[in-house]
Amino acid sequence: MKMKNTFLSLYYISETLTVLSELKQDKIVSNLCKILEVISQKDFKGHIYPEALKYYSVMCDELYKSNPSASLPNYIFDLILYNENTFSLMCARNKLKEISPHIIKAMKNDIKTLRLLASIPSKDFVSQFIVNNPALSRIQDRIPAYSEDFKYNGKRDIWEDYLNDFAQFYIKNGTGNFAKYNSFRVNTNGELVPVIHPDTVKLNDLKLYENQKQKAKDNMESFMSEHAYNNVLLYGDRGTGKSSCVKAIANEYSKKGLRIIQFDKARLIYLEKIMQKLAENPLKFLIFIDDLTLNEGDDNLGSLKAVLEGSVCVQPQNIVIYATSNRRHIIKESFSSREGDEVHREDTIDEIMSLSDRFGLMITYQMPSKEKFLEIVREIAKDKNIDMPIEEIEKGAEKFALMRGYRSPRIARQYLDLIYE
Repeated sequence: MKMKNTFLSLYYISETLTVLSELKQDKIVSNLCKILEVISQKDFKGHIYPEALKYYSVMCDELYKSNPSASLPNYIFDLILYNENTFSLMCARNKLKEISPHIIKAMKNDIKTLRLLASIPSKDFVSQFIVNNPALSRIQDRIPAYSEDFKYNGKRDIWEDYLNDFAQFYIKNGTGNFAKYNSFRVNTNGELVPVIHPDTVKLNDLKLYENQKQKAKDNMESFMSEHAYNNVLLYGDRGTGKSSCVKAIANEYSKKGLRIIQFDKARLIYLEKIMQKLAENPLKFLIFIDDLTLNEGDDNLGSLKAVLEGSVCVQPQNIVIYATSNRRHIIKESFSSREGDEVHREDTIDEIMSLSDRFGLMITYQMPSKEKFLEIVREIAKDKNIDMPIEEIEKGAEKFALMRGYRSPRIARQYLDLIYE
C-alpha cells in the first residue's frame, strides 16, 4: 500500500510540469506517467494489470531503442539538458539575470519532478504488478527491466541544485539540437535537420595545399574572435579538397561554439529566412554551400545575391558563408546569352561575372602535378601505416590516376583506401 501511495504522489506531481511540460509528449515519459496513473487507481486489481504492463513494456522498448545503456536516469536527464524552453532560450541568449524568479522556481521544481520519475527502480514496478496479480510471478523473469546507472557522477540525487550548471551549458552550447549536434542540413521544407553521422575529417588529413588551408582557417579564426572576416569562395579543380577543407575547419571549431549548416543550391531560397532565424542565437554558424553553380534566371541566384549584397537586412555577425565551386565564375553563361538582344548587355555580363567577386576571400585549388600527386600519396600512406614498398604504392597510384583520367587528392585517397582495405 505504501508503494502504491508513492506512485499516486508521483503521478500527481507529474501533472505539475510547466517549463518542461513539453517532455510529457516524449514516448518514454508519457508511458511512464501512464503506468503511474493506472497503478494509482483505487480499483487497480488483476483484471486491469495488462494495461499497466503494456505501458511498461512500450516504455522499456523505446528506452532500449533510444539509449544503448538502457538507463532511465540518463535518458531523462538528457531530455532536460537538450530541451528548448523559456529558461534554456533565455540562458542561451545570456539573459539569465532577466529570467523571472517564478520561472526559475518552476524550472527547479520540474527538474526535481523528472528526477523522481527517473529514480523509480524497474523492480518496484514489477513488484507492484505481481502484488496485484500473483499469477505474474510465474513469468516474472520475462518482464523487461531497465538500468538505474547514471553517467553524471555526483549529480544523481540533486539535479535541481545544479540549475546554474544547466544555465552555463546553455550559454556555451545553445539549446535543443544546436546543443546536441554540430552539423545540419536544410531539407525540402526549409527546416534544419541534424546530421547524425557527419564527416569527421581533420585539417591534418588533407595533404599539401597548406597556403589554401591557412587562408581558410585564418578567416575562420577572425570570425570566431569577432574580428573582421569575409565570406569565402573556394574554387578550382574537382577532387582537390575544397569541401573537405570547409568541413575540417568546422570540425576544428565545433567545440568553440561553431555549427555548420549545409545548403544544396536548390535550397538557397531559404537562405535569408534561416539566417534571420539564427541571428539571435549565441552560437556561431558556418553556412556551407557546396558545388555552387547557377544558371542565369535561376531563382536561387537572386536569393544568394540578396544575402551577399546585404539586401534590406545585413548579414548577421554570427554567420559566415563558405562556398565551393569548380568554376571561377559561378553563373553558367552560354554563347547565346552573350549574343542577347539587350540594349545594355555589357552590364548584364558584368553582373554575371562579378557574383563571385562578392565573396571577400577567394581561394584557388589547382590539380596537383605528378610530383605533388605522389607526395600526397606518400603522406596518406604514411598516415595509414600501409606495409608496402613505397615504390609499389606510387606505381599503383599513378596507374589508378591515369585510368581515372586525372590526378587529385581524392584519387590518391580512393586508391589507398582500396588497397588498405
